[in-house]
Amino acid sequence: MEAHREQDDDVLRRAYGFAHWCFHQPEQFLENAALISFYEHVFDDWDLREEVAAWLPCDVLPKVRALWEWRWPKEQLDEVDQLLAGLRPPGRDAV
Repeated sequence: MEAHREQDDDVLRRAYGFAHWCFHQPEQFLENAALISFYEHVFDDWDLREEVAAWLPCDVLPKVRALWEWRWPKEQLDEVDQLLAGLRPPGRDAV
């Protein structure tokens, strides 16, 4: 969250890149760790939602969305869905 506040693209690139790398490893343990420890919590500081959304890779969203559904009220989930749809031209991936 601090890297988002400071707009530290180097730290953001490394953090999101590492989480995305973990997500794509053949061991399910690393994928689950990335989902539960990173992607599930990226919107915990709701004020940073627009900054966070711009960094999320499209291929992670279907799996992490189920975790968000469990944690958030419908209104918040709808807002994130709209935010992500507005940032994603077809075929574009954030990372």
